[in-house]
Amino acid sequence: MKKRECLALGRLSLLVVALLLVAATSFAAKVATVEIPVNTEMYATAPAPLAPAQCAQCHNAQFGNLKEKGGKHRFACQDCHKSFHAYNPKKANYDELMPKCASCHTDIHGPANKDCSSCHTNPHTPRVVATTPRLTNSCATCHAEEKQEIVKFPSKHGSFSCDKCHHTKHGYKPSCAECHKPHFQGQEYSTCLKCHPVHRPKQVTYQSTEPAATCGSCHTQIFNKWKATPSRHAKVNCATCHKDKHGYIPQCTECHKAPHPKNILDRFPKCLTCHLDVHDLPAMKK
Repeated sequence: MKKRECLALGRLSLLVVALLLVAATSFAAKVATVEIPVNTEMYATAPAPLAPAQCAQCHNAQFGNLKEKGGKHRFACQDCHKSFHAYNPKKANYDELMPKCASCHTDIHGPANKDCSSCHTNPHTPRVVATTPRLTNSCATCHAEEKQEIVKFPSKHGSFSCDKCHHTKHGYKPSCAECHKPHFQGQEYSTCLKCHPVHRPKQVTYQSTEPAATCGSCHTQIFNKWKATPSRHAKVNCATCHKDKHGYIPQCTECHKAPHPKNILDRFPKCLTCHLDVHDLPAMKK
């Protein structure tokens, strides 16, 4: 009996092993749902790197930014991006993968301004720089000459922070019309800077051809008197006498060298003793 039992048990064990092998084979066959032949030809050579136009097929926004406002950053994507599609949320390796400004740029704004992305928020539009507080507090780092002018020549412009005028973005140049009215109706705002340097606006200089109406907007009483005078001075533009610099008071002898005999000039050395008002000279009696 024992011999038969051992034989039966052995046969049963073999049957179980056979069933397990069949089950394992069946399970293995179900892992692959389709038959895909190996393409050794595809992997025989290394592929060429993607061209920027190919990157743009997916990253069209970044490509468009570089195309329109990329400045000197318009070169092959691989020159900055050494790894592609390697970000792993579990590793949180975004900063590790992203290009570093220092790889190409030195401290062009000084050692105190190394946090590039606080101003250059988009590397694909590097010259589009928002006027943030970080930027406003650093203007003098690059624009030292303008800062010196503001301090040396006090005016109301010096009481404002830079972003009051240069708002929106770095490089924005406002029109004077945003704050100021023209000297006279119809005056072009493009003429403002011919007289008023923007960072020292009270240091007024002008050409002799500057219209008298410009002067008349502030010097109204004198301007009206000058317009109505019957003397020849009414035909002389203000800037011809008050030349070059605002506030300049000319001497009569600059135009009238010796209008009277010497004995009269010696007796009356000051012309306005007789001629009273330079803007409205007394009419000569005939």
